[in-house]
Amino acid sequence: MTKKLKYLLFAIICMCVTPLITRAECDYQRQAELSKLASNVQMSSSYQMVGNFPEFTITLTNLTNDIYVVDNFGKNFSGKAEISAPYKEGNNVEFTFYSNDANCRGEEIVTRYVNLPNFNPRYNTPDCKTYPDFSLCQMWVDTSFTPEQFASELEKYKQRISASMSQNVESYGSIFDVVFSFLSNNVFIFVIIGIVILISACVLLYRKFRYRR
Repeated sequence: MTKKLKYLLFAIICMCVTPLITRAECDYQRQAELSKLASNVQMSSSYQMVGNFPEFTITLTNLTNDIYVVDNFGKNFSGKAEISAPYKEGNNVEFTFYSNDANCRGEEIVTRYVNLPNFNPRYNTPDCKTYPDFSLCQMWVDTSFTPEQFASELEKYKQRISASMSQNVESYGSIFDVVFSFLSNNVFIFVIIGIVILISACVLLYRKFRYRR
């Protein structure tokens, strides 16, 4: 009796350690199909200005009931061909695709990413309205620079503009000086040319009126 009891206990322990029912898994062909469905999902982003700041929307299209998507902010996407959701500027969004197949529901397929740009909070400031071509005044830039760095770079930019304008003025003055010098040194030639043109015009007018008579 003791020996039979030992066998019974051993059988019970084996049953607890090794599950009697195992979950079916997707075969290789089904995994390939699900992967293709995930790769066919198109992701696009757009924004609209609300006040002085942008609001982004990411849209997923070509979704099917065979897969579902979860982002790193806890939003779920499934059951529709197209779904849109709002996000903040600068968000790095991860979309993880999972199987919705009955045999392997919840099995991870692939993760895809959409990185939204950082909006420049100085974009609408008076300085940036005055100097819209300044690199740190663009709408989408790395905003890690400090106010002191912005002021310093803006001052350098102003100095470059001032120097460029001075060079243009000097260049214009140099061209004017060359033309004036040429005209001054060749006055006699231009006088002769002017006399010749005047005489030719007089002769042509004389002939014109003569033939009319």
